[in-house]
Amino acid sequence: MIGDEVLLGEVADKNIGLVSQEVFRLGAELGYACVLPDDEQFLVEHLSWMKEQYDWVITTGGIGATHDDLTKRVVSRVTGTALVVAPEAVLALEERLGAPLSEKIMELAMVPEGAELITNELTAAPAFIIDNLIVLPGIPRLVESMLGVLKSKVTGSEYFTKTVLTSLRESEIADNMEDVQGQFPQVKVGSYPRMDSDGGPRVRIVLRSRDQDSLEKAVVLLNERIGR
Repeated sequence: MIGDEVLLGEVADKNIGLVSQEVFRLGAELGYACVLPDDEQFLVEHLSWMKEQYDWVITTGGIGATHDDLTKRVVSRVTGTALVVAPEAVLALEERLGAPLSEKIMELAMVPEGAELITNELTAAPAFIIDNLIVLPGIPRLVESMLGVLKSKVTGSEYFTKTVLTSLRESEIADNMEDVQGQFPQVKVGSYPRMDSDGGPRVRIVLRSRDQDSLEKAVVLLNERIGR
């Protein structure tokens, strides 16, 4: 996520959750997520590092036409490409807004040379893919509308998930969860306590695995250990 407004807490981020849920649904591993400032050199250095570290890097934010929208310029530097006007983006914007386009609107049609455009059905201003960078806008509704592009890029084997709710406190079941995790290392066991005062379940235990048989056995063992 790129943007000072999120880093400073002025806007609550929703995009990391949207992207991570889709990546997980597709069976891939999300290795790292962060919020980055509107600092061009910092962004160049950070995206260059991530580009080398991971199969895919997904960014959200900073591809508009205001002075603090730096992502396109940063990505062009990271990929060693020039920013050019995409004719198909111009046509889409003209169809929605009418011609001729203003200079600022034309900036929305600029992408790094050679980029694959991601169609924007809501505002016509495209997102894009270049190398292993998937560059999305910052508005959550737009991000959500474009996540379908990940299906052809991000792959993996399906995860299976089970949830166990308990009225016991996290401290009362910590040893039990550790025991289950030790016996089923291929199953990820996470606990998420709640502070509700309505007498409902205190802890939500989530178990995830690509091995469905191991997952089922881990759930049985966990239920045996916590007793209720």
